[in-house]
Amino acid sequence: MTTAECIDKVGQYRPKLVRFARNRLQNPAHAEDAVQETMLAAIEGIDKYAGGSSLLSWLTGILKHKIVDCVRRSARDQWHELDNDGTPRPVENPGLGPTVHFAGGPPGGGEPEEALMRQRLLEAIEGCILQLPQRAAQTYVLRDVIGMSAAEASRVLEVSESNCSVLLHRARARIRKSIDPGWAVQ
Repeated sequence: MTTAECIDKVGQYRPKLVRFARNRLQNPAHAEDAVQETMLAAIEGIDKYAGGSSLLSWLTGILKHKIVDCVRRSARDQWHELDNDGTPRPVENPGLGPTVHFAGGPPGGGEPEEALMRQRLLEAIEGCILQLPQRAAQTYVLRDVIGMSAAEASRVLEVSESNCSVLLHRARARIRKSIDPGWAVQ
């Protein structure tokens, strides 16, 4: 495949990349930015594409790194409002957006009742994630939603791997504790 053909194909995959980024980022504008950065990086580095994987896989790999950069920037650029006495108020939305979408969505097709139950469970988990402290929520999203390794997530969050593991453990425990046993009948 020539360089020109690769560049044309890169443009054809844009809608899939946008969907992927929107499912993982809080903000459609951030998703668009991540995809634009991915497209630019791909076009600039098209000569590095060896063809060992599909072009879409290569682009998705670049996009994952751009998403990580976006999460890192949003964690660093988090503004905290101050109370009258100068105490920082808790951040209402820990940089995750109104919804968090799990990679690939709910598993399987199955019966409509099963699909509804899975959807309700995911909504309950999303609600719990939004109630977590910022670092715990970011750790949970990076590890369990995006699927990063502990080493990758710790680099993104700029914490040690052991601290990342503790944050993940606490986030999972709070989510388990927060989900009402009767979540399915609500």
